[in-house]
Formats: sequence, C-alpha cells, structure tokens
Amino acid sequence: MITRRTQDIWIGQCEAAQEIKERYGPRAADYLVAEKLSDYASAAWGHPEFARELPGFVSEVRRIISASEIREHLARIEREQSDAAPANGDDYRGQT
Repeated sequence: MITRRTQDIWIGQCEAAQEIKERYGPRAADYLVAEKLSDYASAAWGHPEFARELPGFVSEVRRIISASEIREHLARIEREQSDAAPANGDDYRGQT
C-alpha cells in the first residue's frame, strides 16, 4: 500500500482551498478550517508524523485565509451551534 507523505496531504488540501477561494470566494474555502485542519489536528494527537507537520499546515491556512475570515467562520459555527441547541433548555454539551 502506498501512503502519501503527511506534508503532501495538507499541501494538496491547501492548494484545493486556494483554487476554491479564488473561484467562488472566501466562504467557499471554509471547509479548509472547518473540516480539513480540524481532522489533521485530531490525527496529530496520535501520530507524530502529523504533529510534526501541523505548524506548517496552520501557517499555510493563515496565508490562504485571513484572520478576519477565520473569525467570521468561527462566529458562524457558534451561531449554527446555538441555533441547533435543544429547545428544552438543555445545553448541547450535556450541561443544564
């Protein structure tokens, strides 16, 4: 089985996000932060080869997506989670 280098994974994801952003606008590339970076960071917990590459991935995400775009994305996630919270008053994290 051929495995891709961990660096190749995030480089490919960033290249795709850059193309998406250029073609469709900044919000279209949100998946880079929302999904790909999050997944990569999770993988870094148990795999040293991912952990070594994580700072490079984060640096490239910051180059592609501005700080204000990242803040906007995080605010959108918070709004969506708030909207999805149960109506009975229970917090979605299991707290009351």
